[in-house]
Amino acid sequence: MRILLIEDNSALADLIKIHLIKFYVIDQANNFKKACYFFDIKNYDLLIADLDSTIDNGHALCHYLRDKYISLPVLLLTTTSTVKQRINCLQRGADYLIKPFHILELVAKAKILLKKSYKKLQKLKNIDLELNLASRQAYVSGKEIKLNRKEFSLLEVFLCHSKQVMSKAILAEKIWQEDKVLMGNTIETTIANLRKKIGKSFIKTIKGVGYVAG
Repeated sequence: MRILLIEDNSALADLIKIHLIKFYVIDQANNFKKACYFFDIKNYDLLIADLDSTIDNGHALCHYLRDKYISLPVLLLTTTSTVKQRINCLQRGADYLIKPFHILELVAKAKILLKKSYKKLQKLKNIDLELNLASRQAYVSGKEIKLNRKEFSLLEVFLCHSKQVMSKAILAEKIWQEDKVLMGNTIETTIANLRKKIGKSFIKTIKGVGYVAG
């Protein structure tokens, strides 16, 4: 699993990474602009964001995630402990930690958020499509279809990020990151084969940008 950390305090960022890197892959951005860059090229399972490191007290970041159809658990770090601030965090669907906090509390919250998110994704559904992540089975209109490992992973990414445009760079990083060599038209060929099995209408090509599902 991969976590994006937005934190401009290098000492705190290092402390967080030391404790989380034992379990997860961590990318760090020290500002909103760099965070947007990471979201454009990678997929994340959890966002940990220091509100002091984002512009407009986190509002711009939340709007960005909404506009890009990026759905993931969010843990906000803040020095503000007012009721209004807490309510704002909860209304955004985010959890929060009030500074100063114990690092083990952050690790515990991160694990809980990731575990809840994983449970929700045990069965991914989209109209006629269903994936069972535990059994690695795929169904179209209730009928099981046979997918190879890459096809299954590709469909999982599209179902997790429905209506979000996925560039080739994102798909390559998410699905083919372990491969030493990615041949020129591998992504296009895999998508073409997947379309034959699930129907052509689910995955649409956005010319010059990437692909979008839903």
